[in-house]
Amino acid sequence: MKEKKRKSNYLVDLIIRLLALIFVSLNFGVFYFVFTPITVYLSYFLTKIFYDSVLIGNTIGIGSVGFNFIEACIAGAAYYLLFILIMGIKEIKWLDRLKVFVVGALLILGMNLIRVLVLIMLNVELGKNYFDAVHLVFWNFLSGVFIALVWIFLVKKYKLGEIPYFEDIKYLYNNSFLKKRKSEVERSDD
Repeated sequence: MKEKKRKSNYLVDLIIRLLALIFVSLNFGVFYFVFTPITVYLSYFLTKIFYDSVLIGNTIGIGSVGFNFIEACIAGAAYYLLFILIMGIKEIKWLDRLKVFVVGALLILGMNLIRVLVLIMLNVELGKNYFDAVHLVFWNFLSGVFIALVWIFLVKKYKLGEIPYFEDIKYLYNNSFLKKRKSEVERSDD
């Protein structure tokens, strides 16, 4: 009886996780809706520490140079990837899922703010060529490495210890007719 209830609870949890993934995937823009104003305003306040800057919409102006925040600057895909990974963990309570996402999102946001500030400072102090060169390094290499490091940190800090989605697939296979059929075939061969 206990085993049946545990299986039922797991299946409900799995369905909720899959529905959450579908919902968020269909509403991917929610990450930009939430994180665009946060990123833009915090970046603006950070630049105000060093420069006489103005904010107009999603553009920070410093002198004659404008820094426009497009979707890629917000790192919405990084938050989305974090969400996908967290939804793939089988053995975690929902409150802990939320906690892991918030900590991971804050780490991504913090690094993104540092990235934006460094790029703005490079452009203002050294010129557009330095901005472009460092921006390419951030875009093509460091952002991916940072996301991987955030995930490794979260796995260690919250002792997640499983590969996202693998435990679900293994559990579903072990409790499926495929596994039972394989066992029956093996017993009939003996």
